[in-house]
Amino acid sequence: MIWPFNNIKEPEILIKELENPDPAIKEQAFKELKDHPDEQADELILRILKSFDQTRKDLLLPLIDIAGTRQIEGCIPVLINIGKSDDFQIKEAVIQALASIPTQESLDALFLFLRDSDPAIKQLLHNIIIRDYGEDALGALLRAVPDDKSDPLYFEIVSIMEELDLFTRLKENFDHPDYRVKDFNFDNLSKFHRPDFIPLYLDFYGQATQERKDKIVEILNDYSPVELIPYFKKSFNKNLQEPVINLAERLIFGRFKQAKEEILNFAISISDNHYRARILKPIIQQLDPYVFFTAFKLLDDPVAEIKKQAHEALKKLIKNTYKRLYNKNEPNKATLSKFYEQWERHISSLLKERDLSPEKRKDVKRLFYCLADNKHHLIRPHLKDFFNNNFHETYFIIKDWDFDEQFDLFKDLVVRDPSFASLLLTAAQGNLDENLWRIILKLINCLDEEDKEAFKKNLLSRNRSISLEQFIKDNDPSVRAAAIDFATELKINGLIDLLKKATNDPDCNVRLKALECLGKQNYPQIREYLVEALSDPEEEVAFYALEELKSMLSPGKLAPFLARFINSNSKKIRDFALKEIAEISKKRYKANFNNLKPEVRKLAAKVIQKIDNSFSDQIIQDLSSLDPQVRLQSARLLENIQIDENGKDALLAAMKDPSKLVRAAVVKTLGVLGDSE
Repeated sequence: MIWPFNNIKEPEILIKELENPDPAIKEQAFKELKDHPDEQADELILRILKSFDQTRKDLLLPLIDIAGTRQIEGCIPVLINIGKSDDFQIKEAVIQALASIPTQESLDALFLFLRDSDPAIKQLLHNIIIRDYGEDALGALLRAVPDDKSDPLYFEIVSIMEELDLFTRLKENFDHPDYRVKDFNFDNLSKFHRPDFIPLYLDFYGQATQERKDKIVEILNDYSPVELIPYFKKSFNKNLQEPVINLAERLIFGRFKQAKEEILNFAISISDNHYRARILKPIIQQLDPYVFFTAFKLLDDPVAEIKKQAHEALKKLIKNTYKRLYNKNEPNKATLSKFYEQWERHISSLLKERDLSPEKRKDVKRLFYCLADNKHHLIRPHLKDFFNNNFHETYFIIKDWDFDEQFDLFKDLVVRDPSFASLLLTAAQGNLDENLWRIILKLINCLDEEDKEAFKKNLLSRNRSISLEQFIKDNDPSVRAAAIDFATELKINGLIDLLKKATNDPDCNVRLKALECLGKQNYPQIREYLVEALSDPEEEVAFYALEELKSMLSPGKLAPFLARFINSNSKKIRDFALKEIAEISKKRYKANFNNLKPEVRKLAAKVIQKIDNSFSDQIIQDLSSLDPQVRLQSARLLENIQIDENGKDALLAAMKDPSKLVRAAVVKTLGVLGDSE
């Protein structure tokens, strides 16, 4: 019998030969162990690896390689433990060995090394997984994903999956019409934070269980509203469903403060009127200065309720911002001031646009009124147009302003354009608004005489039934004076008593107006009130009374009153009194000249000439009168009056007067003057 020759060495012997210093023996032993048919070789290799010693690296590295080549599954836990070594060669050998064992366990083990701090190890793993496993690594990759998205392992896995385009496969697996398929793949999808998954969650949300819905909310809550808006927009445009709207309310509109302008723009873009109104209602209540111009777009919204809410919110925003500007503790005063000025410029410029629709102009104007209520001067450039287009609306806006401010606005308009007064007449007709009537009455005093009379006449013809009692008692003296004047024109009951009482008014203009109106009424006792008014402390009142008495009293009766003012502190009254006294004196002097004693004539002439320097000039002029009696009297009067060279020349010329009586008087006067020439 011939025995077969068997030269296969025992595994124990081959392992010992791996430590032989002869490279050839070691290489041969390595080759034989990789292909050794004895199953006991696996057990032996496993047993040695379990008790590995890094100091025997020359034995450890080939054994690791052999374990991988022989695909010994039992070595996987041991290899994992060995891979914890800090030695790069050992870790590299372990990774190569694990990659050679075609099991899910070995693949899972490989991902443990993705946490390694050595970039070369990570790169090696990337190459192995992509090259050797490809899409088949998906399961292990998903199992290895950590819960913490900030874990470095998460980013390594994401990198591998992106390179293998596995996220596309995940989306394809999930994007299935069958709910059960979606539900099965949901957990895999939720392991990753990827914006491109958001549309999948939105599509699934409506049919998901409550547990899944809560998870979707939790996932999407990790995204900012700005990140979510584009996907919700597409979802709204694709199929506007109640579940997705509810989700948007929680994740976007409920976080308005995180992205105000973007969220508001999104809400405005919702095409469905019902849902847009529903979404905007709570948002409009949260407007702040940073979104003013975005919110301004809502004034063009087709839904009336939205426009109304937006308009009220913008008005409130203007008022609150203005208050904040004057709050000493406001930290953002500079920014708010800049915003506020931009609002003023924008709204004022819109009012100047001719192609603005009537409805839009109306809304813009109301916002402008709100701005003008804070800064009244803003309304001046627009006031005339506002009044012409809608007098009452504009009036009621400014009605609550300080009365003097209101009056100045009306006065400015009337002074610049008197025709504006006709608009006031129309507004006053049948209107019992006390504030408006105060303005109208006070305005009467600002018109020139011609316009004033026309205005009063028209006002009287349209408003004969107006009650004036409250205006006659008004705190503003100009209103009281105008009311008294108007009451006189209306000839109201008890007018005389009212005027008599007004002569004692604290304001001089009212007292003066009362005297004027008493005179117009031909009041019999007017002289008594005028005489009493001579003692008025105000120059205008006393002067008026003195002038009026001049027209009523004879020179003899007037003279005592004039005498009271010869030394008056008022130059105007003093000059008037002296002038009138001089006139009376001259007339009396002329009239009584023939009956006066010579010495009295001279004394009286000197006094009159002292009062009125022009007296001699007047007498000299009379020498040229056509009336011979006047010329005669003049020649005789000059006898007692000091005259200059012009006077003497006039007398010499009068020597040729046709009247011998005049010539005789001239000769006598020249003789009295004692001029030798």
